Amino acid sequence: MSSAKSAESDLSPEAGGTQGRLGTGALTTWDCIAQSLAIGPIFSAAFVAFLIAGTAASAAPVAEIIGAVGVLALGYVISLYARRYQGAGAIYDYLRRTNPILGIFGAGIYFLGALTLDSGGFLVLGLLVSQTLGQYLNLNIPWWLGTIIMLAIVFAINHFGIKLTTRVQLALTSLSVIPLLILAVAIIVQGGAAGNTLQAFNPGAVPASGLFGGILFAILLFVGFETSASLGEETANPQRSIPRAVIGTVALAAVFFLLMIYACDIGYGLANTSKWASDSLALDTMANRYVGKWLAVLIDIAVFLDATAVMSAFMATTARGFFAIARAGLLPRPLATVSKRHNTPLGGNLSVAIVALIILVVTALSQLHVADATAQGNVFTQFGIMSTIGSLLIELIYIVLAVVAIRFVREAPIWWRWIVLAIAIVTPVLGIYGSVVPFPPFPNSLAVYVAVACVVVAGVWAFLMPSLRPAAVQKAREPYAWEGDTESTALY
Repeated sequence: MSSAKSAESDLSPEAGGTQGRLGTGALTTWDCIAQSLAIGPIFSAAFVAFLIAGTAASAAPVAEIIGAVGVLALGYVISLYARRYQGAGAIYDYLRRTNPILGIFGAGIYFLGALTLDSGGFLVLGLLVSQTLGQYLNLNIPWWLGTIIMLAIVFAINHFGIKLTTRVQLALTSLSVIPLLILAVAIIVQGGAAGNTLQAFNPGAVPASGLFGGILFAILLFVGFETSASLGEETANPQRSIPRAVIGTVALAAVFFLLMIYACDIGYGLANTSKWASDSLALDTMANRYVGKWLAVLIDIAVFLDATAVMSAFMATTARGFFAIARAGLLPRPLATVSKRHNTPLGGNLSVAIVALIILVVTALSQLHVADATAQGNVFTQFGIMSTIGSLLIELIYIVLAVVAIRFVREAPIWWRWIVLAIAIVTPVLGIYGSVVPFPPFPNSLAVYVAVACVVVAGVWAFLMPSLRPAAVQKAREPYAWEGDTESTALY
């Protein structure tokens, strides 16, 4: 290898690296937990929970419970795959073993969704940097510069090694959760605006369409819980570590989200959830009202730290997905490039960064064409659209995974498994239904159109690959050399 390429290598089929493994299998269960925990419980509580209130109103806790039960069922479905298959491609590696074309189609949908969520999240992260520096250090920088700075930092974290990435994510998440727990306890102890009440758990308090819409965003709270699957070939015992990380993370996050959503529900008052739904800084509002400004400061820091962990996790997952698919010969060869020194997916990391920069430019230019646009309003509008696109695409893949998992359940058809599987299918269906019925007005309608376009693109890609890359498609069913006899793994 020439000196110009001394820092990178290629594991694509053309380079003879079809079975090249990413990593050495050194990660532990805690590393997998850190990756799944980076779904961003604090970030989601700050920037997704109020979206639930916008549709489910005072019944937001009910929507969260339904979403949590459904995601727990989906976590069980993911665990069925994780005990059999391991690979950096995660969803691609799960579905390709059933049907290569389905694997390609599913990968296209899933990683487009993850890339959309990642790019939209960087916009908010940049805005947080701009606001935090301006408010506390009197250092004013535009939000787009904050985005570029944080994109560079997250790229560096992911480039210098996944173990560094997961440990940073775990530290950031652990520190960030403390201020929010203090806030939730303070609100509940004080009884909120009008006292603690079970009426917050009454599903009949809102129309069914509103509740279903709330379920969509409730599922969005958890989107990313499956990201530890992308660490399959870098983990010492993935059959054990990944299922534990996935199911354990969802269970812990479900309790945390319920606590925070109930606290905000009674904090604003069940009759005033419209104020909560329109307040993108709801946690700051609650902290100032029930505790003090000092806690609002800590919450701002916590949200920023957790948002950094979220972006790191999604970059790690998306980059590994691109790497695995390119390694199989189904995407351009440069995407299979890895850092020789750090053994991380250099091509994948760069592709995520480039797309995030493109979205940054588009968002900045769109603001120039609206005379009365504010940076915060423009960024959150764009974030809301991209979050909906990403959640629609990923929830569609959740349905596909659950339906394909029927073959696993049939191997040991215990009655409760069928119930779990049914819940795993129905929950994302309700979420998608709630996002399109009634059909959203412009500009939110763009999310639906773009999501449909992404499905079409993935379908065309899957349709063309058997003709363009027949050998790669044929090999897609084969296990990796390091997987062993995973098909015989016992179900649980």
